[in-house]
Amino acid sequence: MRLKPHLVVAALLSAGPISGEEPTFETIFNGSDFSGWDFQPGSWEIRDGEIHCTGQSESKNWLIYRAKEPADFVLELEFKWEAGNSGVQVRSEDLGDWQVYGYQVEVARQDVMGLWHHSLMPKDHPKKEARHLMTTAGEVATIDSAGKRSNVAFADAEETQAAYREGEWNLLRIEVKGEALTQSINGVKFATLIDQDEEMSRRSGLIALQDHGKGCQVAFRNIRLQIISE
Repeated sequence: MRLKPHLVVAALLSAGPISGEEPTFETIFNGSDFSGWDFQPGSWEIRDGEIHCTGQSESKNWLIYRAKEPADFVLELEFKWEAGNSGVQVRSEDLGDWQVYGYQVEVARQDVMGLWHHSLMPKDHPKKEARHLMTTAGEVATIDSAGKRSNVAFADAEETQAAYREGEWNLLRIEVKGEALTQSINGVKFATLIDQDEEMSRRSGLIALQDHGKGCQVAFRNIRLQIISE
């Protein structure tokens, strides 16, 4: 039985930490080469143990983690955005040619942070309106089994976004458990997506980092993955 949106929101906001052993994380970028990853040549490089977008690509592409496609997991990484547009992809589908279709956390300027959206949806897709821009900062978005979306605010958007620092290193945590996907930045919860759509929701898939092309300047480091279920 699916919970009603207001009950799901209440449960998410009231839930405390889970007792038990400290979660075990695996480092999935070794800081020296792209083992386990796949990318469009010329679009990504390693500098001083960090992954950098070169800014040379004219079109969007993704650096794809190929080693695993987990179902439920926690992904933690540090990122630094300086220009252009980027994002972190989870539970996504490979379209070939380093193109990835699915859930994305936005990485860009401060006033758009907190966004969950669905990458590479055709403009004429019947669910484009519901899934293109699903949340903003301080929101829980619930998409029901038929694909209808409702959004509930739990915090002020600007106050939430103030936890993110442009041009500096920030810690991103993405928790993916069942139908709920939650993003936090620097210890502050930014947004949650609850996807119950029987047609579009996914329960496993690729992790990837986005270069939106045309001068994107973004870097990533200390990428760690805790797999809860595969």
